[in-house]
Amino acid sequence: MIIGGGIAGLWTSARLRRLGYSTVIVESRALGSGQTIWSQGIIHGGLKYALTGEASGASRAIALMPEIWRECMAGRGEVDLSSVVTLSEHQWLWSTPGLVSRIAAAAASRAIRTPVEKVERERWPGVFGGAAKGVDVYRVGEPVLATASVVSALRGQCGPVVRVKGDSIRIERTGGQVGLHAVGHDGVAVVMAARHMVLAAGSGNAGLVRGAGLTEADAPMQMRPLHMVMIKGGEGGDLPALFGHCLGASTVPRLTITTANGADGAAVWWVGGGIAEEGNARSGAEQIAAAKKELAACLPWVDLGRARWSTGRIDRAEGLSDGGKRPDEPVLRACGEVSVIWPTKFAFAPRAAELVSARVVEAVGPGRGERGLEAGSTSAESAAVAVAPWDEPEREWTA
Repeated sequence: MIIGGGIAGLWTSARLRRLGYSTVIVESRALGSGQTIWSQGIIHGGLKYALTGEASGASRAIALMPEIWRECMAGRGEVDLSSVVTLSEHQWLWSTPGLVSRIAAAAASRAIRTPVEKVERERWPGVFGGAAKGVDVYRVGEPVLATASVVSALRGQCGPVVRVKGDSIRIERTGGQVGLHAVGHDGVAVVMAARHMVLAAGSGNAGLVRGAGLTEADAPMQMRPLHMVMIKGGEGGDLPALFGHCLGASTVPRLTITTANGADGAAVWWVGGGIAEEGNARSGAEQIAAAKKELAACLPWVDLGRARWSTGRIDRAEGLSDGGKRPDEPVLRACGEVSVIWPTKFAFAPRAAELVSARVVEAVGPGRGERGLEAGSTSAESAAVAVAPWDEPEREWTA
């Protein structure tokens, strides 16, 4: 039984079912709600974490992820992602004029395995056409995916999904089994039991851990809030496609920008990086003002005069590694018949599923090829996928 229908829960369920286990996902909202749909869909290969010029533990841990994802997207991997929408096959790193940022870019290109190529000006994409002298542009072989399409691809492989009211979940551990009591969205009581439970609910893991009779010491976690920025093309002026990072003197990119098409057809820039990490204390208006200042510094040649702006907050939940340090890769906490998983990054979903699968084999033995729990469950095909933040009907935009 997997509580949480985000990228970690979906990938884990699909992998376990291929190994012959019977699985069910319990979700209180739409599939992918929370951190998954708020992800920028970047399949990092570690370059972002190597901006000091040396491959860190994080960059080494994530180095293999792009190839694993590409195998799945080709239909040859442990899950079938052949229907996933690739927004871009690569990303761009660009530096603002000045020695420090150019050195950071050059050093990063030597630090890890991710293919990085310095691009001559005549081969720059259109978005950099008006860049001033002194700007360097690098091409990075890390793809960007539409996160909703990943959720849609996995939901048909993950088995049944049962939707319950999140505040109604009660967990019981008795006799080597774990039970769940909850209330469905239709008001009907939901009672299930399983040989193993996986908590994969991101920030919701904290409450579920307590509800399972465990303590914070059993599954320590931390929250790292982000204040993301959304920019939508205005009337008569759309935004150019951009996927990449603006480098500065810090090891964190000043801006990380990906591009999507909104439901209304307008292009949307989805902006994270340093601006999102540093903006938690700002109001929405203050964050927009800060973002405008950063974009004027990083992309002064791009006209955003007709753009519309919005912001949103999301909590990144991470399990703490031994010693309470920020993790370099997914964190799994094994607590008897309950496992708690935090993938740490969207790109780490395959590794998170691998860790959980190994724990399930250890805890309950090999899969039996059974596919129970189907009767009375909501099929994965009918479970809704979360709406992208920029398409939320209640979202407000400002000039």
